Amino acid sequence: MPFDVPSMLGPFSVDEQGRLAPRDPNALPAFLFRWRGRVIRARMRGAEPQLGRLLLRSVLGRVPSSAGDDPATRPASFAVLHWLPRELPPGWRLSLLPDHRILLDAGADIALPITASGLVVELAGFLLTLAPYLDLLEGVGAFDSASAAGMANT
Repeated sequence: MPFDVPSMLGPFSVDEQGRLAPRDPNALPAFLFRWRGRVIRARMRGAEPQLGRLLLRSVLGRVPSSAGDDPATRPASFAVLHWLPRELPPGWRLSLLPDHRILLDAGADIALPITASGLVVELAGFLLTLAPYLDLLEGVGAFDSASAAGMANT
């Protein structure tokens, strides 16, 4: 059975080589996945015909409450959050939400169209770069799986 190209796969256009591109340049195809107990939201934006941007967002944790088991974790978490934004890769931004969740917004330029395996490579690179920052936050007690899982609706 012949394969008509380009074909449509959800919000993506698929070319004869199996490469993905946003079907509508004004739409933001999105998906989410979990990694290390956190929901990672990904959006793909086509800036130009050959250039796109992968936007990633996740709640990395939460500053612990002062009423918790170890009151020293709260000041340590704030100290890390004061220092950490200066050490993040270019284009990454941390925000402290009113409920003390720690939100990361990141992005990377990608070539469009992109193969599914190329997209996985981009995501894996992001996750490998993120890992030491997660280790640091977890080390000061700033990880709460319930608050990180709650990001699925944000």
